[in-house]
Amino acid sequence: MKKNLFFTLCFSLCPGAGQMYQGYMKRGLSILILFAISFAIFATVEVPFFAIPLPVIFIYSFFDTFNIRSILGTDEKFEDKYIWETSEILKTSTATKSSSIKKFIGIILVFVGVYILIYNTLPSIFRAFGLSYIARYLNIAGSYLTPILISVLSIFFGMKMIIKK
Repeated sequence: MKKNLFFTLCFSLCPGAGQMYQGYMKRGLSILILFAISFAIFATVEVPFFAIPLPVIFIYSFFDTFNIRSILGTDEKFEDKYIWETSEILKTSTATKSSSIKKFIGIILVFVGVYILIYNTLPSIFRAFGLSYIARYLNIAGSYLTPILISVLSIFFGMKMIIKK
């Protein structure tokens, strides 16, 4: 049964809520969690690069809500699964592909942790102890971490793609 179009539109403006309104709780919850984690990382690190997933998740959620609405009432149905359970990458992946995905996520998490430590936490501690000159150098070093990491990852994955063919 199709839900009210006005309420569908209103709920679709909050990532995950539109899916939950349509009755797809797992799907909506997973989108909401991905959006919240992306927002938390962006708000903590304050690097514009980490804001990229936010509009992507929002737009996906918005159109997915109306895709679900158009399918409701027909013979075709979506199974209510978490987003990460429906990913084709994870379905068809072997153990090595899965471990490489975990390594990539691990690299990103390590980078975020190091960045927060160098750019936010340690400078505050050094300023509190009157060592503001060290805090200034850490802020400068932290501002170069993002472009360095993005460059290194781009080169690494580019070379990997060239070599694998």
